[in-house]
Amino acid sequence: MSYMWDITTVMSVAKVYTYLLTPPAMLIMWQYNRRPLSDVLRELDLGMTETAAATPLAPFAWYSVTWLCMSVLIEFSAYTMFHFNTNFAHFTITEYGMIVVYNVWSKVPLLMYTFLMDTIRTAIRDINGRLTTVAEWRTYRSRWDDLRRAAVNLARYQFGVTIIVFIVCTIAEIVFYVFMLYLFGYNNKNALRISIYFINALFSASWMFEVIRMSKNCKLELLKTQKVLNSISINFNSDYRQIKYASLHMLHADFTFMPCNIFEMNYRSLRSIATLITAFLIFQIQMKLS
Repeated sequence: MSYMWDITTVMSVAKVYTYLLTPPAMLIMWQYNRRPLSDVLRELDLGMTETAAATPLAPFAWYSVTWLCMSVLIEFSAYTMFHFNTNFAHFTITEYGMIVVYNVWSKVPLLMYTFLMDTIRTAIRDINGRLTTVAEWRTYRSRWDDLRRAAVNLARYQFGVTIIVFIVCTIAEIVFYVFMLYLFGYNNKNALRISIYFINALFSASWMFEVIRMSKNCKLELLKTQKVLNSISINFNSDYRQIKYASLHMLHADFTFMPCNIFEMNYRSLRSIATLITAFLIFQIQMKLS
């Protein structure tokens, strides 16, 4: 029981400090950033199309509420399993109230990021659907560029700290739940504990993949513009020069979604990061258990 207590305590303390310090760190980055969030939102507003601006917010509201509720309930179950293991010797009602506060405090910035990225993707998709002639590309070119810059700045500077800390801590949580599955689920053949820890690990992984999926979809929609332009019929030499200039511009444009300029947000980078963090954590836990 002592090693379970040690591992659980370390994970809980790390999680609490992550919940408390990540949003203030993000706010500090916003204050000292060369590109404040207001400038990025202004770019987003300039690039927004009428169809994307008219998109109702009700689906995203349900999306946010669902993720927050699932996050709170999943963490409730994990803490309840811990109290079962310790015979409720350290149980307090205040702890469960703080779980709600911490989850809202840490998940809201991520929900803001996913909302803004999905909004940019919707606007870019609307622009791609309107590009049937070179004249229309001239009309929407500046909007497209504003949206591209807004997306890159959101991932790299505005929410970079939150994304990095979230990914690292989520991978650590998954490793922790896998060890709990082995130590107190598989060895004890307890179906309830196996289910709880498995659901926790699955939810942590799904939320991490969801954040990367939003970034990936936005990037793919931006890159799709090049294919749309290549499919436009060209009737004049001026149109050909315009398309060629657009292709060169996109070739040198920045499409990398790199939080704090550390790593590209894609599944290949995630696999490398997960491998390194998992190897380090397994070594530390094995040293502790031995």
